[in-house]
Amino acid sequence: MFLGIDIGTSGIKATIIDERGNMCARAYRPLRAYGAVERKRELSPVQVKEETLQAVAEVLHTSPTEKIRLITVASLGEAVVPVGADGCVLMNSIVGSDSRGSEELKEVACRFGEEKLTEITGLNLSYIYSLNKMLYIRKHYPEIHRKVWKYMCFTDYIGFVLTGEAVIDYSMASRTMAFDIRKKRWSDEILNAVQISKELLSHPVPGGTVAGTLRKEIKEELGIFYDIPVLVGSHDHIFNAIGAGAVKPGICSNTVGTTEGITTVLGSRIDSRSIRENLISCEPFVRPHLYNTVAWHNAAGAGVNWFLDHFFGRSEEPKDLILAGLNRQQSHPPSHLLVVPHFAGATAGHMDEKAKAAVIGITMATSREEIYKAILEGTAFECRVILDSIRHAGIPVKKVVVSGGGSKSSLWMQIRSSILGRELYCSACADTGALGGAVLGAVVLGLYRSLKDAAGQMVRPGTVVEPEAEAARIYEERYELYRQMYGRLRDINERLSDGVSYV
Repeated sequence: MFLGIDIGTSGIKATIIDERGNMCARAYRPLRAYGAVERKRELSPVQVKEETLQAVAEVLHTSPTEKIRLITVASLGEAVVPVGADGCVLMNSIVGSDSRGSEELKEVACRFGEEKLTEITGLNLSYIYSLNKMLYIRKHYPEIHRKVWKYMCFTDYIGFVLTGEAVIDYSMASRTMAFDIRKKRWSDEILNAVQISKELLSHPVPGGTVAGTLRKEIKEELGIFYDIPVLVGSHDHIFNAIGAGAVKPGICSNTVGTTEGITTVLGSRIDSRSIRENLISCEPFVRPHLYNTVAWHNAAGAGVNWFLDHFFGRSEEPKDLILAGLNRQQSHPPSHLLVVPHFAGATAGHMDEKAKAAVIGITMATSREEIYKAILEGTAFECRVILDSIRHAGIPVKKVVVSGGGSKSSLWMQIRSSILGRELYCSACADTGALGGAVLGAVVLGLYRSLKDAAGQMVRPGTVVEPEAEAARIYEERYELYRQMYGRLRDINERLSDGVSYV
């Protein structure tokens, strides 16, 4: 049995998976986001810790009596958790999509130059990365910075809570913009230039390394009386890709949750020029000598939630029933609207924190049902933009496997297939993050020789969705309009921002 912990922007999942890939028990805890009124995006590490332990306790209580052989942790990247010498959190975590750190990025880029930073880190430059948030905290909260023992991400923070060890895997370390992706260590050149000591960061180790075993206090709290090893946490993009069976080049994992991630395994690093031109970054994979793409946009399910909150906010009906009703009311033709889903800025393809969502084409006859459908279409158009960027970078995409909550919507998947103009393979497992951790754990424990062998036995295929010919024809024409919208709206969004980003 494997216990997977998956920390996302909107909630925490704890799932138990057996050696054959079957889900045996699952618990979910929602997370509250902070700072929206001030145009900030924060999570409470204290809440994350408490909800993680509660979810783990619940899933252990409802699971079979077999012992847990390994615990895995996956989380969102970039978010910074400042931890004091006593192990206590010093402030809320600034999430990557929070635009604080934008000015600090400009200073770092001016000092190094974009080309050199990309060559060292494998990243397209953006305000989202952890180092920018650390520098922001040092400048604006100096009293907190002076108390910091470690700046962590959520994987190494929860790993520290569970084991007492401060270690971070290469994939999460690379999301800080302070990690040398070539030498697989913290970049002395970058850290010395910005005067951040590497002693303030967790020790980097390869993905798949055992970080330690559960602390005595945690075992007592959970009612466990045997040792359980804990793998060092990894970026959720990677575990979702493994859980979808995307463990070799050519297969692309498309995880549609609150945000949307697009990941494919690479045999080598993307060259710096392609990273800068296509705004697609890469990170070390959890197996030696491999890498993977990191591409995403911030508002897939988040855009749908925005719609539900504002158009059905007073309804007492559960959201899943509202969505079921909306899906039943949809007709087959594409909507007459065009939605640009930059509800939390634009990411891959543009990297613009000042970009904003737009709905084009509303008339007196427009219904909320049509707006809902147009939001689903807009997120699919955004996915196509990212896939185009990946292909332009010379990365083949032969197959797309979709997972996450969005993959369970037949309407959304049909729209997405028609807009992408290709077959979509929907994952049979709802929690690919936990399944991916289990697949990796099975390899680490020696149950399988490779990720390919393990995924072949543990990952099961789901449904296949094919494009509808007439809808695909209309969407192809519509896509050309969609590609123009960012450029046409950019100046307007700059003016609306008045110097302040809306994220």
